Amino acid sequence: MRSLSPREREVLGLIAEGSSNTAIARQLVVTPGAVEKHTQHIFAKLGLSPDEDQHRRVLATLAYLRS
Repeated sequence: MRSLSPREREVLGLIAEGSSNTAIARQLVVTPGAVEKHTQHIFAKLGLSPDEDQHRRVLATLAYLRS
């Protein structure tokens, strides 16, 4: 979690609250594309590669809650 930027931690916190990318974009006053980029960076930094058997948003939320 230390490798995440402050903005990435903020986005991850909103993901953990159950917010969609669109809702996060509205709250942070950025584009949904910017949220998607942050989300992809979060997944990469947490070592969460695409996997059909696991939901990365849930795994990222669990990492957030454990930190």
